[in-house]
Amino acid sequence: MTEADEATPNTESAAPSPPPAEPAAPEPKEAPIPLNAEGRERPRFLLAFPDDPELQRLARAFEAGDYRSVRDGAPKLIEASEDPIVRASARELAQRIEPDPLMKYLLGVALALFVFVVWYTYQGQP
Repeated sequence: MTEADEATPNTESAAPSPPPAEPAAPEPKEAPIPLNAEGRERPRFLLAFPDDPELQRLARAFEAGDYRSVRDGAPKLIEASEDPIVRASARELAQRIEPDPLMKYLLGVALALFVFVVWYTYQGQP
């Protein structure tokens, strides 16, 4: 082959070029994930709470894992607040720290089973 042959494109062996792509629809951008002071993602239900200073204090205690403060402060806020949305939010915080009723039941069953196994094991021993 000569240099002239190399310079000319070979249309027989070249694969056909794909048709130009249609412009893709722009993807919707997700809202940035709100983070707390420690850099952790905030629970989504807290973002809908109103801007009440006492409620925000309880929400920060909830996020920090200080459930005793939430357990003590939520009933006080429910009685002291006149805003029904703040009262409902405080009730929701108090409800979210309560143990699941099914877990209470399963714990009772596990304890009863443990007591039965211990009793059965030692019942026939001298």
